[in-house]
Amino acid sequence: MKAALIKQFNRDFVIGEVDKPKIGKDEVLIKVKASCLCAADISIRGGSIPTLKLPHIPGHEIAGEVVETGKAVKNRKIGDRVVVYMYTVCGLCPACISGRENLCQNIVRMGLDTHGGHAEYAAVPERQALLLPDNISYETGAAIPDAVSTMLHAIRDQARVKLNDYVLLIGIGGLGMQGIQLARLSGGRVIAVARHDAKLKAAEEEGAEWTFNGRDEKLVDKVMDVTGGRGADVVLDLVSSQETFQMAADSVRKGGTIVVVGSFTRQINFQVLQVMFKEIEIRGSAGMKRDTVLDAIDLCRSGLVKPVVSEKYSLEEINQAAARLSRGEIVGRSVIIP
Repeated sequence: MKAALIKQFNRDFVIGEVDKPKIGKDEVLIKVKASCLCAADISIRGGSIPTLKLPHIPGHEIAGEVVETGKAVKNRKIGDRVVVYMYTVCGLCPACISGRENLCQNIVRMGLDTHGGHAEYAAVPERQALLLPDNISYETGAAIPDAVSTMLHAIRDQARVKLNDYVLLIGIGGLGMQGIQLARLSGGRVIAVARHDAKLKAAEEEGAEWTFNGRDEKLVDKVMDVTGGRGADVVLDLVSSQETFQMAADSVRKGGTIVVVGSFTRQINFQVLQVMFKEIEIRGSAGMKRDTVLDAIDLCRSGLVKPVVSEKYSLEEINQAAARLSRGEIVGRSVIIP
């Protein structure tokens, strides 16, 4: 089969021929119809997982059709339309037992730890092949397992957004566009920050009440102004750089919450006294759970959330898509069609 491969770190993806995956007794083989390109794909290509065995097929946002089933598969059949939940979990560790399987001690992440879906076929455990309703296209559906589900976990479970909360989203792109919709759906009043005019315009279209350019030196003052001087109740930092984290700390209200969703910087310094005297709660948000993806599918099926997939590329064009993503030029998600 044809696949996009990481053959060397810090080099372009290479389109090559590899063996079609063989499935185990509890797995299904999926003919990939669409896979979304994520910043994580660019990160692992850059060597963020130095122990990764090369060549490697990335891609963890997958939609497709079941074309083969293992002998022990009971609930999926050939012809099923599915999206893929990216985590294989043990179900036995304290995190799994407590209902937080995204923190599983033995987690295996498809497309990061194992081969992923930027290819013609992918093999996944039956548990991870979730039914995709007929009214959702493969191209849109591919964005649900991560772009929608990650933000649903961040906003509902970690930020706990409630009616009339001022919600500041820093960094509007593949995750942020869905974040705006979900924050609005939760009753939040959204302030969106980005550095590209096209993203700010798109943020308005998705329902942000206020949009500000991240380069604006008076950004914090403007956030304070629109919130009546109190600051944002919740800040979701989708970039997590030194600059954006400080922006979050300056903009959040006393007793407010900062949720770290992005992971572009390994270490950030912050003012301990500012965190203490404002009693800022800092929470992480790591991916999603299987139930989160099921809820995200249902929200998209009902039309309450519409994944923003703005660009389509063939598998052979993946490097073009990756270059645009690296430059921050893509509004929403770009989808790869094998």
